[in-house]
Amino acid sequence: MAFPKDFLWGASTASYQIEGGNSRSALWDWEVKRGWERSGEAARSWDMFEEDLKLIKSLNLNAYRFSLEWSRVETEPGVFDQEAIDRYAHWAKRLKAEGIKPFLCFHHFSEPAWLLREHPKGWLDPEVPKRYLAFVQKTAPFFAEHVEDWVTFNEPMVFLTGAYGYRFFPPGRWMLTNVDKEFNPIIVPNLARAHNDAYQFLHKIQPKARVGVAHNIAALEPARPGQEEAVKRWDWFMHRHFLEETKDRHDYLGINYYTRVFVSPSPVPFAPAGVIPGFAELEHGITPLVFKLLGGRRGTLPRSGMNWEIAPDSFGPMVLKFWQDYKKPILILENGMAENPNVSREDFLRGHLKSLAKAMDEGADVRGYFHWSLIDNYEWGSYRPRFGLFTRQRQKANGADYYGRVAKTGVLDG
Repeated sequence: MAFPKDFLWGASTASYQIEGGNSRSALWDWEVKRGWERSGEAARSWDMFEEDLKLIKSLNLNAYRFSLEWSRVETEPGVFDQEAIDRYAHWAKRLKAEGIKPFLCFHHFSEPAWLLREHPKGWLDPEVPKRYLAFVQKTAPFFAEHVEDWVTFNEPMVFLTGAYGYRFFPPGRWMLTNVDKEFNPIIVPNLARAHNDAYQFLHKIQPKARVGVAHNIAALEPARPGQEEAVKRWDWFMHRHFLEETKDRHDYLGINYYTRVFVSPSPVPFAPAGVIPGFAELEHGITPLVFKLLGGRRGTLPRSGMNWEIAPDSFGPMVLKFWQDYKKPILILENGMAENPNVSREDFLRGHLKSLAKAMDEGADVRGYFHWSLIDNYEWGSYRPRFGLFTRQRQKANGADYYGRVAKTGVLDG
């Protein structure tokens, strides 16, 4: 079982999760407010890029996705730190020089503290998309010589539901009990407008640019027979709405895949999209008993350290379905597992890559696979989940050797 010779084998990271010291981000004080473990120096990647580059090369990877820390680059409204921009641009230059295709992401959950001081309503405010576009317009030209692959937003719907749904990210608003009042008609279109405007600008300065998002897509199944309509509603809410708002503004479809989710109709009227999605976080948040009483269902497959069901056989069919629906080249921009001593990361990778290869054999145009993450990092409140192919001390973790062999040969064993 072999992948094409020009297939992209990569790893993904996020600035706030690995750089350390991002004290100008709204998340920095949010950690205290939420009682999270402090991010602190993270994996110190702001000062250790060359070490990280060695790790990338040691695994034979030919692509690397990283993000700009908006708060580090634009320290106050309209005030840009040129030294920070130059450092990021140097990273892109170094990657390209080593034969590693840089993928640059502009927004990976973290936003400047000043943005929410100036605009307390966040993405409810129509000025915020303009602020984002100004950030892109200022920074992108410094990368255009070295970067052709751009990611406007990482997991836009995960970010929006976290920040404006269940108060996980700042500004911590609760708006999911009536999604048709402000969330669906205002917030999602505002963020979609920011993507669309950035797409147009990037193609203006670089006609051959490849621009997309990293969209979190779960494999959805009805919790019980006859509940297919609930699946359709959640699929529209979490997957399709944003894609429809940004139609024809994607050069590829970036997919982040981690798990499958069973969906059931909600017996209470205020549930988002009228459903109970079987996420581990929801079960934990409302307690397993209440989750079960509301009709929620979790799968029985082995789980990762995040308590997410590991469902490789659902991966390929989901990818094939989105290829058939959108006919855009697909890049898997995140796939990985939080370490669980009872589950082998090598087996996780083997299973998911086999499922992906099968989808490609059935016609899906998949151009690359990026593992999350290169290094153990700050998983939004804790360092306990360990997704890395390497530890924060740059020691090789389980699964790294296997992934390196596959990246070198393009061949799956077993």
